[in-house]
Amino acid sequence: MDNAPLNTVDNLQPVVVPSLNDVVYHVLRERILRREFAPGERLDLDEMEKRLQVSRTPLKDALNRLQAEGLIKIVARRGTFVTRPDAKMLDEAYKIRSAYELYVALCIFKYLTPEDYLFFEQIHMQMEALASGGRWQTVADEYLSLDQQLHERLVLRGGTPRMLHLYQQTNVHAYVQLLIPCFSDRDFEITHFEHEQIFAALSIQAPDRLNAALLNHLEGARLRAARVFDCST
Repeated sequence: MDNAPLNTVDNLQPVVVPSLNDVVYHVLRERILRREFAPGERLDLDEMEKRLQVSRTPLKDALNRLQAEGLIKIVARRGTFVTRPDAKMLDEAYKIRSAYELYVALCIFKYLTPEDYLFFEQIHMQMEALASGGRWQTVADEYLSLDQQLHERLVLRGGTPRMLHLYQQTNVHAYVQLLIPCFSDRDFEITHFEHEQIFAALSIQAPDRLNAALLNHLEGARLRAARVFDCST
């Protein structure tokens, strides 16, 4: 018998090093979404270069990507500004988002796999754990990330990758993240209850019930965002 040790080196995978452009983009995006840069704030690009210790090229690349997402606005001869959520734009984005999700709700169950149901179960458990603490403002960013993962999985499984890409371009979750300080504990409690109805419909594989739960949640979220909008300006 050959007792020679296995060559574990063969199992090593290549180390993927992120590009500098990607690193700068993700750093700035996270700081905007965590409201470390306030809506409407003018960004000092010279100071950002100095702080990040990068040249203008990766910084400009990151800013162009953030502008494409609607998180910043570059104004010629005036500067670069963090976007203030626009009430009309957010309302329209919610309606576009609803069109995608309500469509997939009626056909999604024939595409779901055991892995999908496990994914939904894990998301549900994580949301429950965050909700049980009752300290909504301290967990809101993490809860919203789970929210985004849930809804994007629904669109991807019930639609196509192209649909998911267009859905993500509405940027609803990014805009809502900027409004988090404006929401009350009651707003978060209602949101969590609405998610419970979505998970219940998924568990019994009921298309009509899922459609109704999503409609109630998305319309409720749209109205809540509209109500608190003024506090962000």
